[in-house]
Amino acid sequence: MGGGARDSKNSGPKHLPCIDWLDSYHRTVVTSSLVHGVYLLQREKQKKVNSQAYIWWESFGFSLAELLVNEDDSSIYGAVFKYNNYQNKPHFGMPPRYMIAFRGTVLKSKTWLSDLKEDIRCLFNNLNKGSRFQQAIQATETVLETTETSSVWLAGHSLGAGIALMVGKTMTKRGFPLKTYAFSPPILSFPLEKLLDIDVVKHLFRFAESLIKGTVAVLAHLQTQEHDPRIAAWTPYLYVNPSDTICSESIGLLKYKKIMAYVGLGKFESLGAAISLRCLVLGVESGEPIQLLSSADMTVNMNKSDVDTTNVLKKPWYKLKRAHGLEQWWEPNPALRANWESYNFRSSEPRMD
Repeated sequence: MGGGARDSKNSGPKHLPCIDWLDSYHRTVVTSSLVHGVYLLQREKQKKVNSQAYIWWESFGFSLAELLVNEDDSSIYGAVFKYNNYQNKPHFGMPPRYMIAFRGTVLKSKTWLSDLKEDIRCLFNNLNKGSRFQQAIQATETVLETTETSSVWLAGHSLGAGIALMVGKTMTKRGFPLKTYAFSPPILSFPLEKLLDIDVVKHLFRFAESLIKGTVAVLAHLQTQEHDPRIAAWTPYLYVNPSDTICSESIGLLKYKKIMAYVGLGKFESLGAAISLRCLVLGVESGEPIQLLSSADMTVNMNKSDVDTTNVLKKPWYKLKRAHGLEQWWEPNPALRANWESYNFRSSEPRMD
């Protein structure tokens, strides 16, 4: 990624003196920066140092309204940010009054166990049964008591992206469709995007998987989520990197969903997407998969994840960290941002774009 993005990692993006809330890139910078601020809050609490995390939200006109703290180890996993002078401050477009942001996994001595528990919940589609999800729902409901739906945004990275998506879906079902930004959401599926280069072959594999899942659902009389028109109208924003094995499969899944809708097999695809063969084989009760989305807007960073190391053993890990990291999404270099590609899917689309 560009040097500017890396240089700003500890001081915050400084290349946007004025935020245009109608600009998708500006919204991406702000939302990813606030999520990064949550990471810093936890890291600085763990190291017991004076916090400099405030730079990441105050520079965009936000203040810290509430911390979301894990009940097991008192670690900070999320935060509620409030936009200052919401009614009076001049701006381009309509900003959120509140932003609720969630960090991802931090493999440190104080947090790794509780974070790993949530990661396992992702593995078995039970993230919505964890205490973090329940607390996040309560925080969101509290905020919605004081403001309108359109002025509350959700954002998260990695595990936090999963929480943001699950909270967004849950609140949408309750009649509150919240704008949601999910950076590197965990998609725990067979990594076809990383193993195969031919799209036709990848889609054939996915069709075979859908066929198996659909057959199992019918034979075993499995109950799957019914189509909800409110969810169909909700469109989260996904940000992924094809070099990131944690989320890259979402690229192929969105393309496959679009193709299946085009040929009139959208319901068949949705039936398969709602079932986890992993949970069936292990006899574990499965909840709703994070990737079960009716609509989505996806931004894909096609830039190569170059790393500055000659260590052959460490290089793959460094590349994954770069591809999975947040700093790529406040990239100041327009030439590198030109390599961002956009995909979208709407459940009501009769044909592909």
